[in-house]
Amino acid sequence: MAKLFGIIHNSNPGTFSIDEGFSDFMATDKSKDNYHAEIRELSAGGSLAIESMPSMQSFTLGFFLPVGAAHENAEQSGISHFIEHMLFKGSKKRSAKAIVKAVERVGGIINASTGREVTYFYIRVSARRLDLALDVLTDLVFNPELDRRAVEREKGVILEEINMNEDDPGQALYDRFLGSVHGNTAFGRPILGSRENVKSFNRKTLVDFHRSHYAPSRLIASIAGGVDPDRVQDLLEKRLGRFSGFKPGKIRSPRRPRFRPAVGVWSKDVEQSELVVGFPSASIKSQKRYAYSLLDAIMAGGMMSRLFQEIREKRGLVYSIDSAHQPYSKGGLFAIEAGMREENLLVVLNLVLREIRRIVEEGPGKRELQDAKLFLRGHWALGLESTSARMIRNAMSALFFDKLLKHEEVVKKLNSMTVEDVAAAAGRAFENGGPAVGALSRFENGDLVKQAEEQIEEIRSKRGKNSNNRSAMSIKGKE
Repeated sequence: MAKLFGIIHNSNPGTFSIDEGFSDFMATDKSKDNYHAEIRELSAGGSLAIESMPSMQSFTLGFFLPVGAAHENAEQSGISHFIEHMLFKGSKKRSAKAIVKAVERVGGIINASTGREVTYFYIRVSARRLDLALDVLTDLVFNPELDRRAVEREKGVILEEINMNEDDPGQALYDRFLGSVHGNTAFGRPILGSRENVKSFNRKTLVDFHRSHYAPSRLIASIAGGVDPDRVQDLLEKRLGRFSGFKPGKIRSPRRPRFRPAVGVWSKDVEQSELVVGFPSASIKSQKRYAYSLLDAIMAGGMMSRLFQEIREKRGLVYSIDSAHQPYSKGGLFAIEAGMREENLLVVLNLVLREIRRIVEEGPGKRELQDAKLFLRGHWALGLESTSARMIRNAMSALFFDKLLKHEEVVKKLNSMTVEDVAAAAGRAFENGGPAVGALSRFENGDLVKQAEEQIEEIRSKRGKNSNNRSAMSIKGKE
């Protein structure tokens, strides 16, 4: 779901994204002998999350900055992503080619990602290359050249990235859907920005934004793998010391995303129609996020899920159907997406809303809930095999919780979720006239678009009415 749900945009495709390392089940794990994780304060004011894994022959190092699309105003929309690109275009010490060559010539990987609330840069390389990785990443993030000619060239690259997203029906719909439900706000605008904004950026706007948001005092550095913690901190402190004079500006704090239960229908020349159903969910810090993760697993989180079995396996109406819970620092969004032939769009919508309503009124079965918990614990455990996933988990835990969440603590909270908790989470779908629905298809003329809107409204209204059975109003979730 990483591509559809727009959580992160990678500079280079084919490498890991934030989704692989950051879930609602962030935690340190002590099951491996001699693995040790901790957070250390840096003299420059930032933090360092270290997980020493002596048996590993490599490590992944990441530099995380609490800045992203949610920190931008309308005129700045897309600038965080633009700067992420530009930091690879040369520093005052290295050319663009020298940056990537320094890492790739020794078999390493270097990349970056921009999200709503976080931008991060990472290197994965052999454990012998710690000094190199710290030097390159510090130079790249805090010492950029931001050359005027490079800025103009990169505009063309990002415009092509926008075109690529427009050619992906799922991403095209989701960008429109976010604009529909969140409006012209920091959560409703695309992470990449508009074409007009991208064309308008110049060196001064990029330099000013970088100076305000990129400072060692705001850094969350995270490393996991075959490293010595003391050596990591010593080398990092020395490199950050060169930039001790950096004084960050005032940061625009993200507001809680406002949610409108809108119905949006768009016409586009596509071979497959796309449908998305969404409603508000819990924030990263809310205990309710565990209920939404369980709802995700039960609804469309895997091949044993309700919607996969009912809509794909039993009826053959779709090829793909997925769900995802995206928590933010304030609020969140739960969404279900599917692709199908246009003539099946309303049928699929009806089935999706029916299953949500069933969860609200009946809750998941006790065995179904236990299976979902087992699924999530196992899925989370698979992520622990990756230094990249551990690095991201630790960074996000430090960023949002100021500590590393313990495995036992996370599992205990997951296991405490009840049938009523999951039903209450699903019940958010039908609050205030919701859920929101978005559809994208050819719809050969304007009349068909209007008809689709009316039919979707009718289906949503019918499914949103409380039945005579157990309703969402009778179920109370835990804070």
